[in-house]
Amino acid sequence: MFHLPKGIFVTGTDTGVGKTVVSAALALTLKQSGNKVAVMKPVQTGTDLGGCLDIEFVHSVIEASYSLDEVCPYRFPHPLAPLVAANIAGEKIDLERIKSCFYNLSSIHDTVIVEGAGGLLVPITDAYLMSDLAFNLGLSLIIVTRPGLGTLNHMLLTVESAKARGLKVMGIVINQFPSHPGLAERTNPELILKMTGEPILGILPFDLGICVEEGRIGKLREIASASFTSELGGSFNVEEFLSKLK
Repeated sequence: MFHLPKGIFVTGTDTGVGKTVVSAALALTLKQSGNKVAVMKPVQTGTDLGGCLDIEFVHSVIEASYSLDEVCPYRFPHPLAPLVAANIAGEKIDLERIKSCFYNLSSIHDTVIVEGAGGLLVPITDAYLMSDLAFNLGLSLIIVTRPGLGTLNHMLLTVESAKARGLKVMGIVINQFPSHPGLAERTNPELILKMTGEPILGILPFDLGICVEEGRIGKLREIASASFTSELGGSFNVEEFLSKLK
């Protein structure tokens, strides 16, 4: 049985890299491995855009039925950083409320996956960042990144920032890897390994059928377990994958 941390913080190298899809796939993989798993999204912005909320997408994948207040304590209309979205809504984010949600879930689950908003340095309040939340909850990071051009710089900046802030990086997940990779996609995974010194814990293939906003899960249930390494309860083999790219 693999060692499962009490909590995992899923962050990204940027907004829109697929943290929600990775969180859902990871939760499903851990659940299928016999673990009791919950996912929480401390702050959801952009609720006025309509469509499926991130946490609702996750729940549809793992077939969970928590109330929104249990797993997503703050929800704001405008698609902005939590600090800005809260200010426009005339609200103030209470960090203790977020922590309470985490501890309540943690007390009855083997692990809690916490999905951040944007990247590590996104502000939650005037003096509190996503990285501070991960640190205060004592969570290791899984960093989600894109496979293509530009990802090396974003990946290295995120890892450097995490380490400078005393955060432990558990590993990296590359999302939306194309079935016919170009030169950048073929060379980036190995460079990410070498330049960051952090393990690749998963690679999720591109699936046109997946759309968080529309609530479409595509083949996510079928590909989830095969997309993560044994450290996360899956069957993905990094060395074998890298050898096929050469």
